[in-house]
Amino acid sequence: MELCLRIAVILTASEDTVTQSTGDVIGYEGGSVTLSCTFTTSSTNTHYLFWYIQRPNDPPKYMLRRDKYSNDTVQEYKKRFNAKLNTSSVPLTIEDVQLCDSAVYYCALRLTVTITL
Repeated sequence: MELCLRIAVILTASEDTVTQSTGDVIGYEGGSVTLSCTFTTSSTNTHYLFWYIQRPNDPPKYMLRRDKYSNDTVQEYKKRFNAKLNTSSVPLTIEDVQLCDSAVYYCALRLTVTITL
């Protein structure tokens, strides 16, 4: 079955840019897809890159974070979702693609979605 994954762009501070490919990424159930995310920043500090997923009628949901020293992935995404931080990119790979993976995916250079209890 053909699946459609949509990606979007989150803008950051004026010296920072995050770029994702535009449009839909087509994958097949059981296969794998890779969503691109490149970034530039004037910061000399550690870069923290985040991936979010937004399903229809839901707010964006934090999936994972990558930085120079550690990786953090929400438990439900550990098995099939992976991102590797490179010098100027952090592509997201989805293995064993499922129909429920159809969503909008966001890459961000700073923490963007927070929850207040």
